[in-house]
Amino acid sequence: MSKSNVLIDVATAGASGDMFLSALIDLIGEDDSLLPMAASLLIYDPTLRVKVQSKTHEGRTGKHLEVTLDRGIRLAPSSLREVLSAIAEECELSKLARDFCDKVLNELFQAESRAHNQPLNELHLHELGSVDTILDIAGTAYLLEKAGLFGTAKFFCTKVAVGSGTIQTEHGNLEVPVPAVAEILVANDIPYVNGPANTEVLTPTGAAILAILIDKFGDPPGEFFPMRQGVGFGSRDLGDTPNMMRIMIGDISPTAKKPPKTAKEKSKKKKATKQDRVEVLGNWSSDEVVVIETTVDDVDGEIMGSLFDILLSEGLAYDVVMIPAFGKKNRPCFIVKVIAAKAGLKGIAEVMMKHLGTLGIRYTTWERLKASRETIVCKMTIDEQEFMVRVKVSRAADGSIITIKPEADDVLTVSKATGISVRELKPRIAMQAQAVTE
Repeated sequence: MSKSNVLIDVATAGASGDMFLSALIDLIGEDDSLLPMAASLLIYDPTLRVKVQSKTHEGRTGKHLEVTLDRGIRLAPSSLREVLSAIAEECELSKLARDFCDKVLNELFQAESRAHNQPLNELHLHELGSVDTILDIAGTAYLLEKAGLFGTAKFFCTKVAVGSGTIQTEHGNLEVPVPAVAEILVANDIPYVNGPANTEVLTPTGAAILAILIDKFGDPPGEFFPMRQGVGFGSRDLGDTPNMMRIMIGDISPTAKKPPKTAKEKSKKKKATKQDRVEVLGNWSSDEVVVIETTVDDVDGEIMGSLFDILLSEGLAYDVVMIPAFGKKNRPCFIVKVIAAKAGLKGIAEVMMKHLGTLGIRYTTWERLKASRETIVCKMTIDEQEFMVRVKVSRAADGSIITIKPEADDVLTVSKATGISVRELKPRIAMQAQAVTE
């Protein structure tokens, strides 16, 4: 499988976990792409909410992730590790993604341990002990996998801006970069600059993700031509300095220069943007996906079944459909149709060709209108036992509820513990959820 080239630009405003998430959401092109990961954390913090907003700074447009949670919930290092492992299993992260999460968490623990001269079993993480640390790490792995970049991309990074001055923390007033960030920079030989911001712009989580993810810091070995990019904005207002990072996918050429546009290319009509369609969409959410398909007539059932597992369990596709049909010479065949994020086109095409033996695939880009979706947590007490059940709620453009669907795994857990059938539990949970949401 040929490798993509990814350049991460953090030379102006550094990096943080939420900026990584925002940039990857923008790169993938789906505002709700992080929701499954966020929903899996509701068991540990029912108040957790994530909201993706479009943001513009002097012509630069990207995404900003607003996270609200209970800051009073603090986890010890051992608990963070357990939660991360449970979330990785529930969201079916690949081994590559799980290894990435473990390495990032270990990098954070070791840096904090060295910075405060404390053994790991006595370490108090303060800000890093909150649930959003898990969201930052596991969410980054989840979105990298969703974008088809794990194992298929080589990551380059600019010098990293760290900021300057001092910042108020639970450890007191600390000089920038704070000790944990400084430990990560030194231990991994990460080149850095202060940058224009007079505050902290490189967080410990952002530094740890860069330390594990990046293959090479500095300029790529040749001229980099970006083909797609995602822009993530941070929460702090840095004045005239844009508080953003960019993740760009492109080609590297050691000698070639970008060819000038021809007169014919310059005269092409500009494709309508989403902003041009606002009046049509109203309050509906919209995005773009690719629909990839091929027709096969010489593949057995075991191989067809394995393709489902590969594309869905590894997070490459949103949906896979196999349609029985008749093809050439009246042979029975299957039309294999895959719906996925645009970023996953190349990876899915290679998987389909490798496992099905097909010589080609067809693909088109489709626009979707989607109901808004959120996941809430309902607390149920049955025979003095308390249960937390996640519920998916979808709404129409006018805000009215379309569906209320309890999470099947959570309902099954309650059913096994109480002996009450799933059939009886589902309407009870749905009624309680409706009372909460209305």
